[in-house]
Amino acid sequence: MPTAYTVCFCGTACARDEGEKTRKWDPKLIGSLLGSEQKLVSDKGIFDRDTGYIPVRIHQDISGTLLGTDLSETVRGVGENDWHHQMDTCDPLLTQPLLAPKELLDYVASYSQGNQRQLYSQASGWSMVALALHGANLAARSGASRINLLGHSRGGVAAIMAAWFLHAYGSSEVRRKPVSIFAIDPVPGTGEWYGIQTQLAPNVHNYVGVYAWDHLDEGFAAVIPRPNGRMTLDRAQMAIEDRGLGTHWWSLADNRQLADPLVANTLRQPMGYHLYACRGRHGTVAGIATRDGRYDPNTVSADVGAVPRLVYKLARAYLTQWETVFRTRCRVREDARELRRRIHTAHTHFDTMGGGEMRTAVRTGRPAVRRVSSISGRLGWNRYYLEDVVGTPPYDLAYPCTIEQQHGGWVKWKFL
Repeated sequence: MPTAYTVCFCGTACARDEGEKTRKWDPKLIGSLLGSEQKLVSDKGIFDRDTGYIPVRIHQDISGTLLGTDLSETVRGVGENDWHHQMDTCDPLLTQPLLAPKELLDYVASYSQGNQRQLYSQASGWSMVALALHGANLAARSGASRINLLGHSRGGVAAIMAAWFLHAYGSSEVRRKPVSIFAIDPVPGTGEWYGIQTQLAPNVHNYVGVYAWDHLDEGFAAVIPRPNGRMTLDRAQMAIEDRGLGTHWWSLADNRQLADPLVANTLRQPMGYHLYACRGRHGTVAGIATRDGRYDPNTVSADVGAVPRLVYKLARAYLTQWETVFRTRCRVREDARELRRRIHTAHTHFDTMGGGEMRTAVRTGRPAVRRVSSISGRLGWNRYYLEDVVGTPPYDLAYPCTIEQQHGGWVKWKFL
């Protein structure tokens, strides 16, 4: 039985072979509106060859296959089938061995199987709960003594939620197992921001979050979950954490929101809690190596690829520290210092992604600054500007800021 079991959650519209295969759809099977040409739905050419799509590649590095093993497993992204198939070929999701309540099982039932790409919107993200429960059940079923969760985008948020499901619905043995999370630009998207997204569960021993500096699109505010009591070592915080769980799956953590890491506080730096800012767009930090962070393989750049290579090496390093055993050696040969030098020497690519080297504060709402949040609920103004909460970036690194940039919250950030 392995010491650590790793679940890798894919982001919205990403299949379990994302970045490893190019997938096309046959117009004969989906009507004539697309014409006679096959429709490209996933192109592995947009990803850096050394990293692929990082959640899928990490799983392959651990297990040696795209399929699940007793070492690791991937979980499909919101609004996608497992292997980008056109028809009803989506594998069922697990609902056991965790003892989830009936209301949660009823909620996830329609997302458990069937053609998820055709039936449900990728924009809504509603199936994220079902995917989180599935990943938690995979981890509980594994029997491993440590649980490691890695995810990108809504997959990163699913990892945070999965830890709560393990804590709330697992056996006493499962609840005692340490959980570690590596989240790559976790973004809940539109709709409700649940308390189980903005607060780390008590069973989480380690949290590492990597956040993209240059993704300014609306609807991509990233979640930065609050450290748990174990991490703060503060009695007042632990007392808040001792409050009872909420009565519904979505309210498990609503009454247990600890100190906000993005505002000033006298608490000490939390243990096992690490936040990183990184150049690039939402897809860049997960493996896409195009000059604009979008989906044209003709614009792939080796300099842009330095970002996913650095994040890939960081993920492998933390997972190794958390006792994940890799079947293959690290595919990236450059060391971290060389990759950082390339990123900040060729920073014009990333400047362009965010609208230019000089970020302006003139326009209302500061649209040239990434939004992040650590606050549950629907209120649109419960958001922060990323450059205000990270502190002042090092002067020898190319992180463009507006003149309104502030000095940060109580948790200290690192800059890749």
